[in-house]
Amino acid sequence: MAETNYSDSSQILGLGKTPAQWVEVMAGMGIDISERTLRERANETGAFYRLGRTMLITPAQIDTIFEGGQSCRSKFIRGAASIGPRGGSNTTAGQSPAHTGEALRHLQKRVHGTG
Repeated sequence: MAETNYSDSSQILGLGKTPAQWVEVMAGMGIDISERTLRERANETGAFYRLGRTMLITPAQIDTIFEGGQSCRSKFIRGAASIGPRGGSNTTAGQSPAHTGEALRHLQKRVHGTG
């Protein structure tokens, strides 16, 4: 009886990888991220497929996870006084489309082995 390869007909099965597999791919590219962090970011952005306890992430979803991680993580503390140069800043700058696009193109080239 012939064995059917379902990954040929399913983009999710054909292209999707577990967070552990993506961590290995990224480690080979010099990107250091833990499986836990990747799972958390996937959950935050909703960029994943889940069946039971299995999480699969496609290349397009990895892009979404990276794009979702571009926001500034600093927090403005209401009522906090800025004292001298070490007081910090309570302003945030917008994302630079040029830098974001350039970084995304760089990562895509590395994933596809052309850069």
